[in-house]
Amino acid sequence: MLDVRLFTPLPAAIRRNLQDDYVAFVRERDGDPDLAARTLSKREAWFETLRRSPAPEWRGERVGPAEFAAWHRGERTLGDASPLTVWLVAIARANEGEGWGVDYLLARGGFQGLGRGGVLKPRDFADLEETYHTRIFREIVRLFGLDFEMRDPPVPIQRSVKVMARLPERLSFILLAAGELMGTVAFLRLARWGDELLAGHAAVRERVQALLDEVLIDEVGHVTYLLGSMSRFELSLVRRLALAYLAYSRRGYGGDRQESSAPVRAGIANYSLALFPERVLRRAFVPAPYWPSELPA
Repeated sequence: MLDVRLFTPLPAAIRRNLQDDYVAFVRERDGDPDLAARTLSKREAWFETLRRSPAPEWRGERVGPAEFAAWHRGERTLGDASPLTVWLVAIARANEGEGWGVDYLLARGGFQGLGRGGVLKPRDFADLEETYHTRIFREIVRLFGLDFEMRDPPVPIQRSVKVMARLPERLSFILLAAGELMGTVAFLRLARWGDELLAGHAAVRERVQALLDEVLIDEVGHVTYLLGSMSRFELSLVRRLALAYLAYSRRGYGGDRQESSAPVRAGIANYSLALFPERVLRRAFVPAPYWPSELPA
């Protein structure tokens, strides 16, 4: 059920402190930023710990690297691929738009200047967080003995990123919030889909869940910060724009998308943080007025 609190302006006192609260939260979660290297110290340490932790052995269906590469590049139709392969291709493609967009934005100085004037702002941290998501998706695919090179997203997706980069900040943030909101629902769908496919492989399922949780924690925080900073009029546009962006992005991919968009459309129409696992929300940036009433505070 739609949580209207997310689309109602936060109390003025909370909005005044929202930027500082978000920056404090992500500094604690991410560590120190290195703008030249585009890294975050705690994220680098997390990946190092992951590297030292032996990956569970995959004992299920085998997907050949050459065949996977052909499906991933769109050289073969996904209509003749197994459900596991379709999911793995979706994982490999999951961050195409954001990955390409963040590289483009970082080359232009990010959404909020990447520390210009000596002050790091919320989107500076969010832009740097996004650089880790492609690495996370690659780690998931590697669990199955596969790898991939990031493709450029379709031209319509590239155009939408360039439009956001050139608009005034307030306008671009409305479009950005719509894209981030859609992204949280799409990533949640990928996580649930993976849970179903990997039900008989507990160790791999647990590893995939832990990896996707890291993405969802970031993305939920991106959405709550953006929504929390918005006026009533701006908030009234976000879900409609998210649905429009979903349709636009799928047209950009043409017939090369096999998974149904119905679950994502339903998630946008009925958006609520209660959609997400409690273990994710407990580690994400969630202002108190947004906390799901179904969960203990």
